[in-house]
Amino acid sequence: MKDISELILNDADTWQDVQEWIGNARASVEVLETTRADGEETLYRLQVTNRSTLGAIALETGGLIVDHGWLCLLGAGHPRIYGSLRQNRQHPLLEEGFVVAYDVVGGLFALNTGRFDPQSAHVYYFAPDTLEWEDTEKGYTDFIDWVLHGDLDTYYASFRWNGWIDDLKSLEPGQGLAVYPFLWTAEGKDMERNAKRPVAIQEVWESQYTLRAQLQEQGK
Repeated sequence: MKDISELILNDADTWQDVQEWIGNARASVEVLETTRADGEETLYRLQVTNRSTLGAIALETGGLIVDHGWLCLLGAGHPRIYGSLRQNRQHPLLEEGFVVAYDVVGGLFALNTGRFDPQSAHVYYFAPDTLEWEDTEKGYTDFIDWVLHGDLDTYYASFRWNGWIDDLKSLEPGQGLAVYPFLWTAEGKDMERNAKRPVAIQEVWESQYTLRAQLQEQGK
């Protein structure tokens, strides 16, 4: 493994580029702070340089909170979000890819490490309305560009409801929303009528994992 001194390149300006992207973002973005020690430890674990977008975010941030808290991008870790880029495999569902972000209704964005397609380096999305992984057809840098400059309202149109921004304000750090009826059912397609309960985001993932396993056993 490379030493941290080999991974921090003094002539790298990638973080400056990311900061400019954040400044021009369509959605709200909050950059969470991290300590230098945590940033360097995360970079060391990843074994990437700070010249990469992934490395720059790992070294310089605890994570990013995007779009009023709808989406959390993992960094070196922070109390206000769950997990980090060096500690993101704490549940069986997360073992299917290298998780780099999650959303409030249980969606996961994971960088492919060979689990989905041995030839792909794309980010995949675990969709709560299908309980399946979907190829975003974007590498990590393009994924970050899409998060900051893409149309999240359109992407998440079927998951959002009137007043969702106000509802997210009441969530505690590390919480998501358990939605019932489940989003993958026919009855769960109307987010205006669905019940939404604040719970630990791990609880949302655990429920999804259990349901997915049951459906697979039933051949659905």
